[in-house]
Amino acid sequence: MKIQAVEPDSIADEIGLQPGDRLMKINGARVRDSLDYHFWSREADLELDVMQANGSRVLIDIEKDPDDDLGLDLIEPSYQACANKCIFCFIHQNPSGMRKAVYFQDEDVRLSFLYGNYVTLAFASDAYLERIMVQRLSPIYVSVHATDPELRRMMLGSPKAKDVMPILRKLADADILIETQIVLCPDVNDGPALRQTVDDLAALYPAVESISIVPVGLTKHRDGLYPLKAVTVDYARQMIDTVAVWQETLRAELGRPLVYLSDEWYLMSDTPFPPEEVYVDCPVIENGVGMVSAFISDMRRQMQDLPNRLETPLKITLVTAVLAGDTVREHLAVPLNRIENLQAELVVITNEFFGPGVTVSGLLVGRDI
Repeated sequence: MKIQAVEPDSIADEIGLQPGDRLMKINGARVRDSLDYHFWSREADLELDVMQANGSRVLIDIEKDPDDDLGLDLIEPSYQACANKCIFCFIHQNPSGMRKAVYFQDEDVRLSFLYGNYVTLAFASDAYLERIMVQRLSPIYVSVHATDPELRRMMLGSPKAKDVMPILRKLADADILIETQIVLCPDVNDGPALRQTVDDLAALYPAVESISIVPVGLTKHRDGLYPLKAVTVDYARQMIDTVAVWQETLRAELGRPLVYLSDEWYLMSDTPFPPEEVYVDCPVIENGVGMVSAFISDMRRQMQDLPNRLETPLKITLVTAVLAGDTVREHLAVPLNRIENLQAELVVITNEFFGPGVTVSGLLVGRDI
């Protein structure tokens, strides 16, 4: 790992490390990225193996408090790319001509642990899994989609993808928490296949903390891709009824619902959300599971602290996409407009860039706004 910067007056500065030096090993363990650096450098007694910018290799012994950081800013290596060709992959549904980063498919445990990105573990080596377990990279976020090996390989577009259940069992045995996700494609991984997937994952509770079911997202840029059906209103309502039964059963057995539908299912079908207690201790709200309920609760609390009148007239514009339009109107725009001298205009935008079938606010682009 190449050193990009050294914090002034830090331990690294005191021992003479310089930008351009390379931190090769800590206590004999190879430093591949920032996670390795932070994990191995927490020991009190350290031996740093450093390749200096002039080509000299030196060993430096350090004694420090375990919580003290060395003060290094390292150049992060490239992230691991995904080798799958999932039949539902949103990146494959991007139009051409956008910036390069938009087309990158990641499959990197660093991004999963640090930011909640989902990985498939389809080609995870023993060393890859060993790192997760040794460094306690928990929770880890895993795209499962189906536990039937052949069905999952078909959906991933990877005939040689590994069976996910032995991998998950290995992580569970090591007490690694796992947040799982199922991208549901009508007539592909629903029905009995979905029931099997939920049952298989629930059997790994409490290591498996959540099973999120999200509807497949389809853009208008799907020429030549696998023919997938969109989720309809009737389909969504049937899925809500089905999962509600599973939640009650799992709550009785495990003390928590465990399986969750993302918010799109309820919004697109104009179905009331489950009671707030369903989302208590839900660990994947940031993935759009219970986010609307949290938004409504937060708005109710915050509105109580707002004034009844502004001294100076103010006009603001709120922007959202079609799916959240009614929610933002009822719980944000309307309450704000009750404040004297405040005018809040809500603009609900149809996604022309990806197509009108893409209705979530997170995928609105600047051009449409």
